[in-house]
Amino acid sequence: MRAFVGALRAALVAALLVGCADAEPSSPPPESPPREGVFGRAPAPVGGVPSVIMLTSQAAIDTDDAREPTMDQLGLTFLPRLLIARPGEPVHFANSETLPHNVNVRSIAGDSMVLNTDTPPGERFDFVFEEEGGYDVLCEVHPGMTAFIFVTAAPHAVFAETDGSFHLSGVAAGEYTLTVWSIDPAARSTHTIVARAAEGTEVTFVPFG
Repeated sequence: MRAFVGALRAALVAALLVGCADAEPSSPPPESPPREGVFGRAPAPVGGVPSVIMLTSQAAIDTDDAREPTMDQLGLTFLPRLLIARPGEPVHFANSETLPHNVNVRSIAGDSMVLNTDTPPGERFDFVFEEEGGYDVLCEVHPGMTAFIFVTAAPHAVFAETDGSFHLSGVAAGEYTLTVWSIDPAARSTHTIVARAAEGTEVTFVPFG
């Protein structure tokens, strides 16, 4: 009996050794492709409003003429809560629910009201922003509804995420002026960067937070 158990153990060990020998060594995980565009980390949000990162260039850049920026009112919320628009471009303020709403827009630069209109259920109001900068948006009927619009002529512009990270995609190779805007004037800055073709360009700012 002991001889049988010993032989069985030997056979199991031999099988394990053969399996280990036949197994191919694990290959390292594939490297992630380089991130395209311009990315990095911007200053922290101020008052719940994240930084805005803009790119401008001396070269002519095609812009999307089919843009129709829209801020809807649905579920007692502005959707989206953050919106980028261009000066001279109509912004659609819609009300897609059955409750009456209001759109009150104030420029934070001069603390002046630029729009105050009711938005009945199912209707839409268009407004053209002429001045670049930040605008607070609220509904006077429902004070908890707030949003923010940033108006810029920059062909590339994006709000940073809450952790400060940002990514501008579709940026052609060339030299750009990168501008960081924040509600806090001390956090604003301007930089000259060179975007490279077929690979990402990382931009480093003052440490976040």
